[in-house]
Amino acid sequence: MARRPTTPRPRPGTVRPTAPAERPEQSAERRPSREARPRPSEGAGSGGGPSRTARSGRTPQSGRTPQPGRAAPTGRSAAPAPSARSAHSAPSAHSAASPSPAPGAPRGRGRSLGRPAVAPEAPLAPPRTQKEEPGGGRVVQAADRFRALVAGRPWRRRRRAIIAGTLVTLLVLVAALAAAVMLPALQVRDITVEGTGYVAEEDVREAVASHSGDSVLLLPTHEIADRAAEVPGVASAEVDRAWPDGMTVTVTEAAPVAQLTRADGSTAVVDTAGEELPAAAAEGATLVPMTVQGGAADPEGAAATMSEVLASLPDPLRGAVREVSASSTSDVTLVLTLEDGGTKTVVWGDAHDAELKAEVVQALLGRPGTTIDVSSPVAPVTR
Repeated sequence: MARRPTTPRPRPGTVRPTAPAERPEQSAERRPSREARPRPSEGAGSGGGPSRTARSGRTPQSGRTPQPGRAAPTGRSAAPAPSARSAHSAPSAHSAASPSPAPGAPRGRGRSLGRPAVAPEAPLAPPRTQKEEPGGGRVVQAADRFRALVAGRPWRRRRRAIIAGTLVTLLVLVAALAAAVMLPALQVRDITVEGTGYVAEEDVREAVASHSGDSVLLLPTHEIADRAAEVPGVASAEVDRAWPDGMTVTVTEAAPVAQLTRADGSTAVVDTAGEELPAAAAEGATLVPMTVQGGAADPEGAAATMSEVLASLPDPLRGAVREVSASSTSDVTLVLTLEDGGTKTVVWGDAHDAELKAEVVQALLGRPGTTIDVSSPVAPVTR
């Protein structure tokens, strides 16, 4: 309850005129009865709190006998209010007798300010309760929050159907592929070799026979081609699948260019890389004789260098080569046949600068002399 404003005390030495004292009856008639104006929250039909008399702690005056000389209080009059000093000194009976307002109930303004009471607003919905658990935890009512999450949605059902269909399709494809790999009708049984001349087909077939029985679907064609190229006389090979149960190996043979005579007197047909070819490669081919001179420190290196030099010659010079000899990798010597039937010896040296050396030799063939030294092509010598 709001405190009543107290009368200001006069300063010392000043005299303040006092108003004539009023009789209690006059003050009671001027002041409207508080009991006659019930508050909106009171009333017999509202079933609300205690009456104004009970809250203020006052005792009804109906049982008192009017004193002589004073008018009896009527039903619309009220007992005089206690003084300010007694109101401040004595404990308020209103705080002890009246119950505390309920949580969320609107509070009215103090009656001492003379403002009309505000009508109470509609009560708000009570908050959701949280149950306390024996262990100290609490259970929050969240059914409304998660109801939308667990409710079925059409697009989710369609997504599940699409995922399930995709998985089933993948499983079917994997099963079909596994069955096709193990299917006997798709295993390699027939090996066909094409492109051979002096190379025997059986040699190529033996080189790739380890893949017989493999599935045509998983056939390692590049690996099989590398194995076929290791056969003597085969420069390169290609492998293709022959459905449903075979494969085809197409080879390209190396061209023989010379017949090598080793230091021990043995002979062999070699290609431009110096690789030895089968003896059948010499049939019907024009071969240049190559000889490794006796006492060579590196006969294999000398033979490889002669083959490399012979392969790097341009066609006009290669057709004129009559013989090639060497004792090491740096002293290759060529014997050329001239158009008039004579011969000329060319000291070639090593296999470097082959293009420049060939140009110098062609330019010096018409010069007199029997020997042309182009081991140093920038400073050729004719003698």
